Amino acid sequence: MINIEQIAQKFKSCDKIKISFGEKLCRHDSFKIGGEAALFVEAENVDSLCFVMDEIWREKIPYFILGGGTNVVFADEGFAGIVVSTKKINAISILENYENKIDEKIIVCEAGAGTNALVNFACAHGIAGLEEFAGLPGTVGGAVYMNARCFEKEISDVARKISWIEWDGEKCVRREKIFSKENWGYKKSPFTGTQKIVTRVEFALPQNQKNSELEKRAREFVALRKQKGHFEFPCAGSVFKNNRAFGEPSGKIIESLGLKGTQIGGAQIAPFHANIIINTGGAKCSDVRALVELIKREAKSRLGFDLEEEIIFA
Repeated sequence: MINIEQIAQKFKSCDKIKISFGEKLCRHDSFKIGGEAALFVEAENVDSLCFVMDEIWREKIPYFILGGGTNVVFADEGFAGIVVSTKKINAISILENYENKIDEKIIVCEAGAGTNALVNFACAHGIAGLEEFAGLPGTVGGAVYMNARCFEKEISDVARKISWIEWDGEKCVRREKIFSKENWGYKKSPFTGTQKIVTRVEFALPQNQKNSELEKRAREFVALRKQKGHFEFPCAGSVFKNNRAFGEPSGKIIESLGLKGTQIGGAQIAPFHANIIINTGGAKCSDVRALVELIKREAKSRLGFDLEEEIIFA
């Protein structure tokens, strides 16, 4: 099997690919946790991403696709394979000559674009329907992958057509499909748990409001996030998914167990929201994992609930 140094030499032949060895992953995730990546790759467009993934899939090299890094906790010892960043694949535009519906516009957004950048773009053009996602950290590709849900609205409520790349057994191929709401679930998409990599998303939205009104509405949702303490400490947002069968949100369940404020090392169950674990300073992945296991163990033994993680340990 080809080694990391050999594949890095192949990547150097493409001027749309940037590589680095020993990149500190704590610089690339919202938790500010993680060791070094053996090889860190930034692709600048879909063509270069296909080139990278074609080599990785063919040689069966361990990899991790990194968007905004807002839902991941990297291991303290780092990642021994290749971390591929999509953040430079981030163009946002309006589909021209679209006349399917009166007062409807199609926003075309590449997967590496920040979700908040997408919201700002839509508001600036008087296009409604994305304000609930204002202030949401991470990228559009990541939001699609997990079917992000904010203030009762899901990405699947507004996404129209999605493009992606995948391995067909011989080469990297491009696909696209118009998805229906039935293809999605609660914090789950047709891409969750697969090797398919989202590259572009089309959003079908109404263009019928003043941008000042939309911007005001977006600021209100950002203010609500701030009130909940989402931006006070490095974290990865909600740790566990909610399960309606349990009767209450996971945060309320964890709080009822008396675990709010519990700390292990530099990681703490947030005093302001029990379903958020924060980095109070110098937290390690092992600290976060220990808190996650503690919560799961207590919920199971005392309430009989199996809490399911939303964050990803890589």
